[in-house]
Amino acid sequence: MKKNWYHIKCFLLAIATSFGLLAEFSLKKGYLTPRLNNSNFSFLILGIFFFWFYERFLKEKKKNRVFQLLSLLFSFFLVFGYSYDVVGNASLVTSNFMFISFSVIKYVAFYQMFSTTLHILYHFIITYNIKEKVTKSKINELFQKHPFLFPFCFIIICYIPYLTAFSPAVMCYDPANQIKEVMGIHTRYMDSVVLLDPNVTITNFNPIIHTLLIGGCFKLGYNLGSVNAGLFLYTIIQTCILVSILSYSIFYMKKEGVSNKFLWLTLLIYALVPVFPFYAVATVKDTIFSAFILLYVIKLYDVIKYDGTRKKYIFLFMTALMVILFRNNGFYTILLSMPFLLIAEKKKRKPICIVLLLLIIFHVGYGKILLPSLKISNTSIREVLSIPFQQTARVVKLHKDEIPEDEKEVIDYLLDFETLGERYQSDISDPVKNEYNKEATSEDLMNYFKVWFQQFLRYPVDYLDATISNVYGYFYPNTSKWYIYTDYKNKLEEEGFDDHFIMPDWVRKPLIDYGETFPYIPIVGSFVNIGIVVWIYFIMLGFLLVNKKGKYLPVLLPALSLILVCVASPVNTYFRYAQPYVFALPVTMFLLYQILTKENKKKKEEISK
Repeated sequence: MKKNWYHIKCFLLAIATSFGLLAEFSLKKGYLTPRLNNSNFSFLILGIFFFWFYERFLKEKKKNRVFQLLSLLFSFFLVFGYSYDVVGNASLVTSNFMFISFSVIKYVAFYQMFSTTLHILYHFIITYNIKEKVTKSKINELFQKHPFLFPFCFIIICYIPYLTAFSPAVMCYDPANQIKEVMGIHTRYMDSVVLLDPNVTITNFNPIIHTLLIGGCFKLGYNLGSVNAGLFLYTIIQTCILVSILSYSIFYMKKEGVSNKFLWLTLLIYALVPVFPFYAVATVKDTIFSAFILLYVIKLYDVIKYDGTRKKYIFLFMTALMVILFRNNGFYTILLSMPFLLIAEKKKRKPICIVLLLLIIFHVGYGKILLPSLKISNTSIREVLSIPFQQTARVVKLHKDEIPEDEKEVIDYLLDFETLGERYQSDISDPVKNEYNKEATSEDLMNYFKVWFQQFLRYPVDYLDATISNVYGYFYPNTSKWYIYTDYKNKLEEEGFDDHFIMPDWVRKPLIDYGETFPYIPIVGSFVNIGIVVWIYFIMLGFLLVNKKGKYLPVLLPALSLILVCVASPVNTYFRYAQPYVFALPVTMFLLYQILTKENKKKKEEISK
């Protein structure tokens, strides 16, 4: 009887899981419609697979609270993420009894699928023994003999088509304005802040060091008679920084005994996954920042695993310093990761405290003393208020006539009440916060937050919808929006500068087509899927906890802190914001794989002896 019930349970779960993956809701029609034209065939194939899957593995699953929590979380992301992706709210889950019933069925099925899969995956990773096959090819010999130089040359060769086709660089709006700042031209950044000196055009809206780097290269080219040459110089510098750190990461993994297969896989990811070369030639500040985040992850791992030396802590300090300098929110990445080293490494608290203290002193001195002394205006507080501003804007859009006059006045002073609802876009807050009154005082902000709280009590669902609509793509794998930069946003031409792509459009088209198609390539395209990457980090966190390797959690904290930054960011599913932890994924994954499997390998060796 128990056996028959088990078969029935597996059969029902197989149907429910296939249904959850293939069926889609239509709120207007009020019934289910198939996602694919050949959904009957797809449903049959998936149903057979999941029936075998549950029959084979469901009974072997052991209760584990970490895996249960992850399964609940991933199921929540799928069920609610779909609704927000389709209609911008939770109505496809909660609007009526039918949707609630179907959502519960999907949730239960997804939970069983994830819970079973996580147990299988963990067991496989812990027990699988990678067999190294020593090949005597000349290429592999070069790789083994020169674990830094070979990857560096290999990656550069693979990037040459991009460096050529997109020469001198892929210009974007922010970098164009950064260049204007250095060239002494008025920019929109100056309009968004209270200037310390109207004659100083450089602001801290973007990292000063990046502004000076790209602006300095441009100015050098301008003085020499070719701004394109100056931009190409910047591209070469940025590419060399990125490729050097990518190559060093492979060198470090080899030193750590990472499988040769994983080293080659990492090299191919760096060389062939298009986000790496595309961002190497893009002028955005995030490329160099992402490279230093990768290096910072390696240095955290190094400090945890090995006895610290003065040299190691100096390198840790310098790397963290670059993280702070190349992104204005980089300090919070350090603040949300390095202090946990004090818990994980009790014997190393003194040098870690010194490093952290020096970084705090630098951050305070840089922002509060150095920049004001140079009359460089800081960025506006509006940059950290995307979440409450989006919530207010959504309420105004949906309930404009219900808002009392006194609340309208407070909102109007900060955000221009009359146009606020029209400017609201669920997946980007820039149109809302760009109208922020830079003259607003701390008292004005306090008055606003009083109104914000009163409206929260009246419209909590709208607040929740506004927040989730602006962030769900970072956790929901079935959506993608802003991805790579391919066009030349020429905001400098209006100032009389002759900057432009040197090569004709047809040279770039094959690379652009490859870059835009890559996310849809089965399996390999998942590497640039932000939701899947975030799930992988959560899974690594769970595996470390289950394996009782909690002291290595700080290695994941830079990525986890940046995921939190994405939650507070102004744009939903923006690859540029996820870029740092995407770039760091291969190294983080393979280094932690070494840690998870190390004890198991030792046990096997002891048994064999």
